[in-house]
Amino acid sequence: MSEQRPADPLDTVLDAAVLLQDNGQSTSTTLLAVDRLNSGLGVRSRLIPSWASLILVGDRPRVAAVTPTSINMRRVAAAMRVIDRAEDGPLDLADVAAGLSAAATLRPSHAGVFVLACATGSGALAVIFGADDVRAVLLAAASAAVGGALRRALGRFGVGVLIQAFVAAVVAGLVGAAAVHLNLGAAAGIVALCPAMILVPGPHILNGALDLLSLRTSLGAARITFAAMVLVSIALGLVVGLHAGGQALPVTGVTAAVPLYLDVLAAAVAAASYSVYFSMPYRMIGWPVLAGMAAHGVHWWALSVVGTSLATAALLACLVVGVLLVPLSHFLRMPFAAIGFAAVVSLVPGMFVFRMLSGVMQLPGNSSAQVLTATASDGAVAVTVTAAMAIGLVVPMRLRDSLLHRSR
Repeated sequence: MSEQRPADPLDTVLDAAVLLQDNGQSTSTTLLAVDRLNSGLGVRSRLIPSWASLILVGDRPRVAAVTPTSINMRRVAAAMRVIDRAEDGPLDLADVAAGLSAAATLRPSHAGVFVLACATGSGALAVIFGADDVRAVLLAAASAAVGGALRRALGRFGVGVLIQAFVAAVVAGLVGAAAVHLNLGAAAGIVALCPAMILVPGPHILNGALDLLSLRTSLGAARITFAAMVLVSIALGLVVGLHAGGQALPVTGVTAAVPLYLDVLAAAVAAASYSVYFSMPYRMIGWPVLAGMAAHGVHWWALSVVGTSLATAALLACLVVGVLLVPLSHFLRMPFAAIGFAAVVSLVPGMFVFRMLSGVMQLPGNSSAQVLTATASDGAVAVTVTAAMAIGLVVPMRLRDSLLHRSR
């Protein structure tokens, strides 16, 4: 009878890294978690992350495949609770392995709650973008709810993220085309775009930007490429749905300003809704809601009172979120990605991205100066706002990581 080999602590360290990477944790926090586990388990290793695999260099190299396309912050939060105990002293390997196994089995948000969150998130974005007709808000909410139900149904059959996003965007396009026939005016465009906005892979965009700023260029480029593929699927679905209804995705357009109180309240609803999309533990939802309200208050003040650009307003808002939530996430041992992304992801410039993609699609048949100018302008706004958001979030995170490394 052969003896059973003892468990290898480095295999457990790699399992933890895979769990975090696959479920949306930022790369810098994953690397820090590996350092903590090394300390708690009394081993030494170094993690080399990439899009398709993780390499753990210790007594010998270990390789594990990863697919970082989903977001499940319940799993991240549960894993981080296990890992963070490394700061309290030596860890028992069996307890760590059991805790990670339990975290890996946690399910995403309930389907009914997810569909409801799709409705409230889209309706809240419609308010933030200036919809002043109740019918427009209700249509945007109903469209997103149908799209959310279809996404969950397709997911049960193993259909991938790209097809799910495409189908939900087709529904948004069809409802947006119907809104035009209801004489909703400029609000009809909001009806089409807001259900598509909740499909924008904000965490992947911001995680990719954070990786690029940290000079993890290959991983950052891979994250951005994946996010771009999802955005293209959304844009194609919108175009198909609108074309089926005899309409087209506008290349130009502006959003109306909303009062401060309404913007802040809608931001709270949006932050709570996005928390459900990311399968965040319900007890944590209050933190991104409060931070999202503060961020949108600063964003509104910067745009309406000071008159800054969208990028500057986004930078200031994300700095506020980082300053508020980075220390809180450390002392309360909550993953920053779970509470930070939900607070600011509604600021991701998805509307400008969609208008840019619409212009790109029209260029082969219409390369007029107006289309070229509008497409380039929307693309520039989308890039600068996303970069500003990443910088606003990464500065407090870098400061925290630097302080933690010095303390160790």
